[in-house]
Amino acid sequence: MTSDNFYSAVREHLRGRNPQALADLLDLLDSGVDPEDLGDPAEYAEMVLDSDSAQPVSYGRVWDPANPSIFVRRVIGWGWDVNLAAVAVKLGWMRPDDLDGDVLSAVPERAMEVTRALPLAGAALTIAVSTAAAVRSDGRLPSGWDIAFRPNRFSGRFGALAPGIVISAGAAAWAARARDRGDQLARGVHASSLAFLGAGVSVLALRSTSLGNRPQPLAGIASLIVGPAAAGLAAGLIPVRAGLRAAWKEAGLHG
Repeated sequence: MTSDNFYSAVREHLRGRNPQALADLLDLLDSGVDPEDLGDPAEYAEMVLDSDSAQPVSYGRVWDPANPSIFVRRVIGWGWDVNLAAVAVKLGWMRPDDLDGDVLSAVPERAMEVTRALPLAGAALTIAVSTAAAVRSDGRLPSGWDIAFRPNRFSGRFGALAPGIVISAGAAAWAARARDRGDQLARGVHASSLAFLGAGVSVLALRSTSLGNRPQPLAGIASLIVGPAAAGLAAGLIPVRAGLRAAWKEAGLHG
């Protein structure tokens, strides 16, 4: 079996799971390793899926440093999500090969606690800001904005605030169901972005109680784009960087 055939067979068995394992396999084959020495493609794929570096099939796409694509198929519904790990790689904050099973197992528990806590923080912020918006409103709040983040549709308190609360609370509850560290990391990144997106909607609603129909371009960009992206990046980068430092220290290296 040629190297190309072996790689294609393993990729078919993985079906999008554990992209880091595919990248590692490609490096092995490019270095001259004989495919026959790696065994059967199906058994090889099963072996790497059993490792801690395996990414979840769908939501792992939003934190996949081995994939250079910034836009990936949406986890829920139609459209596209942002692969925040690819953004971090392009900004020089991590390398494509920084995330693997050794790094995950070396992540200190306190760093994983940050990833678990961020979705809960986003949900708590959403509820607090939504409560303030409901109290300060006259019964009507914006439920839609134009491109300049000027309110162009209004609803009652429940109709305007419920979507953000549901998104944030649902994301936090979903993240809490994570099984292992790889699952916690992938869910934490996606859920943190969603939870702070819900908070951003609530922030704009609260600001409208004093600004009325005035546009909020800077607040809109900060609340709906920068904030969710920063939360997702923090949920992914903090444990990865902590795991790298721990792995380097264990190996007697400095990073």
